[in-house]
Amino acid sequence: MKTSSYKTLPMILVMGFVFLFFNSLAQSYAYNRQTSNGKYQCKYSDGFADYDIQVKGEIKVNDDDTGIKSISPGGYLKFSKKTFGNKRSIMVESNSKGKLTYEYYEGRQKEPYEPEGRKWMADVLLEIIRMTGIDAEGRTKRIYSKSGVDGVLEEIHFISSNTVMAKYFEALLNNFSLKSDELLTVTSSIANEMSSNTERGRLFRRHSDLFLRDNTTAVGYFNSISKLSSNTERGSILTNISAKIDFNDPKVTEAYFACIDKMSSNTERGKVLRNTERTQELSTQAYSRLLVSTKKLSSNTEMGSVLRSLDFLDMKDPNISTAYFNAIDRMSSNTEAGRTMQYLIKNYHLNEDNYVRLLGSIKKLTSNTEMGSVLRSIDVLNLGSPKINEAYFLAINRMTSNSETRSVLNYTLQNHEMNTNSWAQFFETTGRLSSNTEMGSVLSSAIDYMPFDDETVVDGFFLATSKFSSSTEHGRVLRTMISNPAFNKYTAYKVLESARKISSNTEKGSVLVKLADTDFVNDPEIKKLYMSTAKTLTSDSEYRRVVDKLMD
Repeated sequence: MKTSSYKTLPMILVMGFVFLFFNSLAQSYAYNRQTSNGKYQCKYSDGFADYDIQVKGEIKVNDDDTGIKSISPGGYLKFSKKTFGNKRSIMVESNSKGKLTYEYYEGRQKEPYEPEGRKWMADVLLEIIRMTGIDAEGRTKRIYSKSGVDGVLEEIHFISSNTVMAKYFEALLNNFSLKSDELLTVTSSIANEMSSNTERGRLFRRHSDLFLRDNTTAVGYFNSISKLSSNTERGSILTNISAKIDFNDPKVTEAYFACIDKMSSNTERGKVLRNTERTQELSTQAYSRLLVSTKKLSSNTEMGSVLRSLDFLDMKDPNISTAYFNAIDRMSSNTEAGRTMQYLIKNYHLNEDNYVRLLGSIKKLTSNTEMGSVLRSIDVLNLGSPKINEAYFLAINRMTSNSETRSVLNYTLQNHEMNTNSWAQFFETTGRLSSNTEMGSVLSSAIDYMPFDDETVVDGFFLATSKFSSSTEHGRVLRTMISNPAFNKYTAYKVLESARKISSNTEKGSVLVKLADTDFVNDPEIKKLYMSTAKTLTSDSEYRRVVDKLMD
């Protein structure tokens, strides 16, 4: 057993060395530079050999990639390869008439080009071509005519430079009328073969019209764009699309917005979504999908910015309105949600269902300030609608700030018409205020707007006054009621009933004295209730003051 183990160990070490050796070969490094006078230099090392290549002018190679066919006048190709310390070089220069001359070196020693130089040229030229992109267009045409798209893509697979790959893709897309299935293969190859987001982005931008030629290629195009790891490049491609995308096709629509959703940058996603609505014709389904993508943003600022940029929403469509409010409800920022709802109120004519949904979203806000601000931005509201009426007061009842609630209720009085049911809800909400001062302020303001001839409304008012714990506020509100020109016998009766509940003799007496100045105390029924209420006073002086006032 020991002998077997010892025999195996060297083999393991050898295999490990081989793995490390070839792994090191896979680590390649390249340096490329384009000079201002048109010279191109490439230095390349793959861990096994070092290359130094210099190019000037337009170079054409022969059909089997073993020799130079032509170089534009004044141009040249110079390259060297150094392997394990052994260096060989070739210089091919074109004179003013395009005639080529060759020089071949082994180390620093110049040797005859024939036959060793030519043989070495044939051995190494394909490597040089693939490193530099020499004659990329000519080679693409030749390979395509022989092996079609698959042949060109197979050649690209052997190229390590993204810049050189891009030359072949450009040549393929510029020179041939590719079928849809061929374009799908090309877009997939651009995404999978190339590692440079910049080069991929440049190709996808430049040829977007071609990739959007039909819906099948469009889906493949967007799926390929999704594979870019750069949010900036992906956003740049999508925002630079000039062709009209067929958003009536569900598959195209889903592929497009899925591409946006896979971006990790909220800023880029927001930019693309805003641009989409501004530059494309969106179907109802596409608008709904755009709103779903907006909802997926993790930035409240970007979400709000997108929602407030939408100018052509059909809010009458339940799918769109639902998606819009779902996006608002997803926002954790009260400020952004509030601003967005105010934008919606200002810029769209909302129907009953929209308002019910809007009020539901207002109710979900956690900031009293924002709730109040949004509610006060509603200019016209049909509180005659039972659904709107219920949703409106449910939103107000959700507020925990007495001052904000008072402000909204007063705004309601000044801006919205209310029917009997609305007034009932109004006074019920007012009675829930925990601040006697704020409750008194609302009730005093309501007196100038409420219909005194509607006994149900009047009953609601006095039900709210029964919630007072402050005799001062209670008394002040009742005296304000008595002073109103619309004050009538029924309200006089209700005032006396309400006054009985005031615990302060002074305040109760002041209400009775105020009522005694009206003609209603001459009514036998009112006068009887007046005296009955006066007897609830526990202060003799107040009782005499009230009775004396009645007798005057």
